[in-house]
Amino acid sequence: MEGDALSIRPGNGVEVLGREVTCRFDPHRISSTGLNCISHAHSDHLPRGFEGEKAIASRVTLRCASERLGRKLHEETSPHVQMLEAGHIRGSRMFLLDGGSKVLYTGDMCPEDRFGMRGAKPVKADALIIESTYGSRGWDFPPREEIGAVIKDWVEDNLAQDFSVALMTYPLGKSQLLLDFLGELEPYLVDNVLCSTQWVEEEGEERFRYRAVPEGAVNAPSLYICSTAARKGAVLQRLQKGKLRTAYISGWALRRGFFNHMRVDEGFPLSDHAGHDELLSFVKGCDPNIVYTNHGFDEDLASDITRELGIEAKALKSLKKKEGAKGSQKKLAEF
Repeated sequence: MEGDALSIRPGNGVEVLGREVTCRFDPHRISSTGLNCISHAHSDHLPRGFEGEKAIASRVTLRCASERLGRKLHEETSPHVQMLEAGHIRGSRMFLLDGGSKVLYTGDMCPEDRFGMRGAKPVKADALIIESTYGSRGWDFPPREEIGAVIKDWVEDNLAQDFSVALMTYPLGKSQLLLDFLGELEPYLVDNVLCSTQWVEEEGEERFRYRAVPEGAVNAPSLYICSTAARKGAVLQRLQKGKLRTAYISGWALRRGFFNHMRVDEGFPLSDHAGHDELLSFVKGCDPNIVYTNHGFDEDLASDITRELGIEAKALKSLKKKEGAKGSQKKLAEF
C-alpha cells in the first residue's frame, strides 16, 4: 500500500482521513466537511451535534434518526462509500470505504440470516473496524430461529393459560424481529414500539401484522410488545392488576440471573449482535491486514483475533490520543 495516506483514529466517531476523502463513521457531530456515515438509528450511534444535515445511511435509518432526533437528516452519497447489509436491525448498514485502500466499518452487525432478514457477509478489506459487543469467550448464541421458536411456544403456553404476555425489548430493531415470527398472534405494540414499527414500514417495503393498543381495556389474554420504559406506563400498569407474564428479549439473557435482575418472569437470549465465534469467523472472511475492535469486549476480541487468526488486531480506543503521546493514529501504509 505504498503511498497510501489513509489513517484511522477515534475522535468524532471513527474517523478515516485521506488525501481524497475524509469519512466519519457514526459521528457524534455531523460535520459540514467530509462524509458522515450513520450505521443505524439506535441512540448510541446517533449524532448529537450538527454543523450540517447530510449523512450516508439507509432510508430507514435516516427516517428513524430524524424522528428520534427531532431534526431532519438528508441523504448523501459518495462514489467512495458502498453500503452493505449489516444484519443488525432494519436499515442497518456496514460501510466499505475505498480511498486507495479499502476500509470496512461494520457498526453493530449480525451475520446470521434469520426470519427472512439477511445477515452481514464478509468482504475483502485492507482494514476492518468491527464491533465487539459480545467479543469475549462464552458469548455465543444458539441459532436465532430456534430461540424464536422457544419464545413463541412460551407465549402461546401462557396465552392458553389465560395470561397476557408482555415482551420487553428495544423499540427499534428487536421489536420488528419479534413481529417476523409472532405476527400471527397479532400483538399489541405499546407506545414507542408502535411508532418505530410504523417508521420502518413507511420507509421500507415490509408490512408487519400487529395492533395498536385501544383506548379501553383489552379483556382477552393478549400479547404485548413494549420497551422497559412501558413498565410505568398506563398499559402495563393496567395489565399488572390481572394475570400477566413478562419476559425480556436480549443477548444479555445468557448471563446467569438476568431475568431476576430485570424483574421479569423469563429472559430469552435472542441477539441482533454477532457472538464471539461469529465475530472471529467474520474477521477471517474479510482477510484484513489490520483489525480494530470497537465497543464492548474490544480488548478480549483483539487478543483472540491475533492469537487464533494471526492477524494484527487492537482495540480502537488504544489509538485515542493521550496527552503528550505521539502516533495516536495509524496509516494503512504501515501494515
